[in-house]
Amino acid sequence: MGNGAPQRLSPIVRFIATGAFLGYAPVAPGTVGAAGCAVVLWFLAPAIGPGTAPLVVFVHVLSVLALVAVSVWASGEAERTFGKDASRIVIDEWAGFVIAIFFLPKTLLVYAVAFVVFRAIDILKPYPARRAESLPGGWGIVMDDVIAGIYTNLLVRLMLLVQGG
Repeated sequence: MGNGAPQRLSPIVRFIATGAFLGYAPVAPGTVGAAGCAVVLWFLAPAIGPGTAPLVVFVHVLSVLALVAVSVWASGEAERTFGKDASRIVIDEWAGFVIAIFFLPKTLLVYAVAFVVFRAIDILKPYPARRAESLPGGWGIVMDDVIAGIYTNLLVRLMLLVQGG
């Protein structure tokens, strides 16, 4: 659709882009989307630490990269229907939060701290996150959250280091 008219989203793209429809939350859809991701990860993601089989680590890394790639694609597709970085698109929060907890200890406290820090950084958008929003299509939607996830991961690691854990 080269004329810029909105397109109809396929059900699967709508499901992915809205983070399993959490993007339709009437209040704070980005926060709701990130919280939904945290719950899914708590139950599905393996705890990774010293002694984890290399194949499990490899599959985990590939899964994160695949989620980012799918997020970029689905966000770009959904943007044509919902508009530029629309609040309904929350798969970017999923991609960012997965990175926020990447290889961190799987505890409720770490998840809770990472969640709060991630949302704060995602909202504040420190350099270069705000600049990443100007990337075209899905890249601009997802990369600021990826950057927020990286910052969050590093900050939580620093907190754990200072705490001695």
